[in-house]
Amino acid sequence: MGRAIKQTFGSLEEELNYIESLLGKEREMERNLFLEKESESGSIKSAELVDLRFLVGNTWRAEFQVTVSNKSKLWLKPGVPVLLQNQNEAIYGNVYQWRDSKLIIQVRGDYDWENENYTISKWFSETTYDLYNEIIGKVRNETESESYKKLKWCLGYAKGDKPSPPKKSMELSPLERIFSIADYGMVFGPPGTGKTTLLMQAVKEIRSKKLSVLTLCPTNFACDYIVELAIRNGIRVIRLGNSTKIKEEVLDYHLDHLIQTHPDQKQIQNWLTELKAIQKKINSWKRNFGKEEREERNQLRKEAKFLLQTIREAESNIRTKLLDTSELIVSTFSGFGTEFKKGRKFDFVFVDEATQSVDPGCYMAIFSGKKTFFFGDPKQLAVNYNHPDHESVNSFLEKTIEEDSGERIIFLDKQFRMKPEILGFPNAKYYDQKVFTHPDLKILPSSEFTEIFGSDSPILWIDTAGSDSMEETDGEELSFFNETEVDLIQSFFEKGLPKDSTVVISPYRGQVEKLTKKANGNFYTQTIDSFQGRESEIVILSFVRSNPDGDIGFLMNPKRLNVALTRAKSHLILIGDSSTLCGHKEFQDLYHYIETNGEIRSIYEFMD
Repeated sequence: MGRAIKQTFGSLEEELNYIESLLGKEREMERNLFLEKESESGSIKSAELVDLRFLVGNTWRAEFQVTVSNKSKLWLKPGVPVLLQNQNEAIYGNVYQWRDSKLIIQVRGDYDWENENYTISKWFSETTYDLYNEIIGKVRNETESESYKKLKWCLGYAKGDKPSPPKKSMELSPLERIFSIADYGMVFGPPGTGKTTLLMQAVKEIRSKKLSVLTLCPTNFACDYIVELAIRNGIRVIRLGNSTKIKEEVLDYHLDHLIQTHPDQKQIQNWLTELKAIQKKINSWKRNFGKEEREERNQLRKEAKFLLQTIREAESNIRTKLLDTSELIVSTFSGFGTEFKKGRKFDFVFVDEATQSVDPGCYMAIFSGKKTFFFGDPKQLAVNYNHPDHESVNSFLEKTIEEDSGERIIFLDKQFRMKPEILGFPNAKYYDQKVFTHPDLKILPSSEFTEIFGSDSPILWIDTAGSDSMEETDGEELSFFNETEVDLIQSFFEKGLPKDSTVVISPYRGQVEKLTKKANGNFYTQTIDSFQGRESEIVILSFVRSNPDGDIGFLMNPKRLNVALTRAKSHLILIGDSSTLCGHKEFQDLYHYIETNGEIRSIYEFMD
């Protein structure tokens, strides 16, 4: 279970049909899960529109006076998609800000806003799926293009006419290899080998050559990280995407903000003041008014529409100027949708976290750049699909690496993250011992760790076998949790384990929810899947599973185990029941590795 199943197709067209059908099933399943789960989430029954403010482009912010129930409070977070409804309109948007009785919703598109009162519900946004279908449509329509040829070569079709890149040379550094390949390549970077550092070095080099570069990522977190690195490196960067989902520190570099603070904004501001006055007048009429008032309001609406068009044209010119002169553009796939549809092209397109990127996002990258490079690790988790049929679908990166003769693969073999003892097992198991620890790696010792565990061993398995540790489930979700492991973890923080340099990870959402409740803000916890791409000085891994049948479910996926074992820099603490886990070869091997290179300790040593 969990092993990737290689799908075989006779042609690229067949593969496109498969991906389209896969996404259709995912969309339907996600919609059904949402409707099942969120029917109880509690909508805001009465929201009174008090202000409507034009922001930029086709984006508005609507401010409402609201009374929020306890159920609604659980989902009112920035970025959450919502549906605003009354008898005349259905308007989609995202939560921008909520404080007490004031709720601001960010909306794209022009609406009449006929009524003052709306109901607001949490919603499931399907726009990303629409974009994926549009990308697949574009690929099908451009079968004669260079990009289509490149996509065929990437996925192993039309191998006969695939050009050979320059032969791999030991003299060339990874950075030099990026510039020696003319069409596309894959940067295979095991954990801690500096994939993003290499990407940033390449961006600097591209800037010095006065060429254009776009970086696409599957998540907002990954995008924001690239933007922060670019800022530190003095690169003129622009962030695209939905501003309600972006880190506050990065918002100054968002395209909307840059348009609003551009020197050419002065005239636009005058028009905006005029627009605001007209809108105020339009909104000041109540529902019962006569023919003359209705005509006057319609006239005002025409004026507002003309003003909006003028503002948008001026903004569009600023937008084009900004994008044309930026040194780096960073976006999620959906955030780049508008520019993609306009046909904007770059000299280089980089896809970061390519392992977790959906196939249409990777098609988008190939169709947007003269050269495209995919950065990732095929030995780690791919896209987390909901449908059980899609549990083991190979990532686009995995497929391209598999189909390549090796000439376009840039393998990074020096890691700068973790102590050699932590690297040892994954290196042998997943990377054929090809990864080396950089000699300059320096990790500071943690005195608190040594005091609590009576050891400074980099890798430690606390064995719960023989204790009363048992997995449990509750609720309809049937996600596992283990109270014994939760209590043990909490005790470490009570004894002084540094919360700022420790992260607790677990494969199960149920366990993470229990841990979050217990932590009460005193430590940080995430699922393994969510923590992919991140690192922490100390990592505690709670395996959860403990049962007499030796069932371990999706822990059998070696990619999930690989992600879990490679997040820690100085200390990795595994908590698990060896009698349940070690019935499986992977865990048996891990246990034996730790016996030799770390420490196995019994939970009884840590019980008061």
